[in-house]
Amino acid sequence: MVVRSPGAMGLPLLGIRVLDATSNIAGPFGGTILGDLGATVIKIETPSGDPSRSMAPLDGDRSAYFHIVNRNKIVEEIDLKSENGKVRIRELLDTTDIFLTNFLPLRLQSLNLSPTELMAQRPALIIGNLSSYGSCGPSASWPGYDATVQARTGIMHITGEMDGSPVRTGISVLDIGSGMWLALGILAALVKRNRTGIGGLVETSLYETGVSWVSYHLAANELTHRPSVRSGSGHPTFSPYGTFATMHGDICIGVGNDNIFSKLATVINRSDLISDPRFIKNIDRVTHAAELKIEIENSLASQNSTYWTSLFAEVGVPADVVVAPESLFTDPQAAAVGILIDYPDSTAGITTIPGLPLRFDGKRPQIRIPAPHKKNKIKPVGDSGQQLLQ
Repeated sequence: MVVRSPGAMGLPLLGIRVLDATSNIAGPFGGTILGDLGATVIKIETPSGDPSRSMAPLDGDRSAYFHIVNRNKIVEEIDLKSENGKVRIRELLDTTDIFLTNFLPLRLQSLNLSPTELMAQRPALIIGNLSSYGSCGPSASWPGYDATVQARTGIMHITGEMDGSPVRTGISVLDIGSGMWLALGILAALVKRNRTGIGGLVETSLYETGVSWVSYHLAANELTHRPSVRSGSGHPTFSPYGTFATMHGDICIGVGNDNIFSKLATVINRSDLISDPRFIKNIDRVTHAAELKIEIENSLASQNSTYWTSLFAEVGVPADVVVAPESLFTDPQAAAVGILIDYPDSTAGITTIPGLPLRFDGKRPQIRIPAPHKKNKIKPVGDSGQQLLQ
């Protein structure tokens, strides 16, 4: 039995037990979302350890990635191939609401953990499986990582400068996105179980997430029959849209309609652009985007980035300064919304990380338990030590 953390009181998933047998990034992030929402999450780790423990930069037996995607979990080391391990996993499943895996179908069969078998024995069990390419089809058995599936789904093709090479996105968008879909599916299955008493199988994959992310490009191709192209920081549908140089620093401007364009032109003292035949309508501005960028940057060169973004905000033109992620540590908006929260582990090199981007009645779920050390089942941390006792 796991002693519930006082910090979980009032959270939506209080009392829900999750057995998280996933590894790397995507699956564990789904489990962490459920943990942030108040569920008790037991992370099953093989004796060799989760590969994400060794993803640079390291923090002892943990890493930056491991801290992020395994917070609010407790760990139990189990060799799933051993007889003792098979007995132990079934003991845990008997008191589990949700079982998360990211194994290929054949691996699940070999471990006697196939969803069909488990749900026949435990009708109320919800199983969430996250894979690279899905559980069926010609690529179902293929291994896959975020970047390789970005390549397969066209994300790399549309990312980067127009005259440059394809690049992966600057974040592991398929890993994080797939983990989010996994958690969303689990929440929907919980609603169904509350109504019917029956669990079910929730499946998602990096591939399906990637296909979903390029929805607009597929629809645009069907309408125009033109191939997708890279647009850099810009957008194939809007102009001006993207990064623009100022006297000091770059800003990103997003103009989604003619009214906003008129406001922008007025603020930069270029009202003449409003009636310029090349820029009157959005479709015209898209056609002449390169020319418009030059005109705008000539005016922006008179002041720095913060001057312009403040001015644009006052009149309703979406724009902001291009900064590095670490600037968020001193961003007053981050402080105001409380998105950066304390990491409760005095042994870690990390003191603050972003919390779940959700608030309930004005309160953001906190990190009750830091990501577990390897082979460490009890790790007291402030007032959260007791809930680690299993």
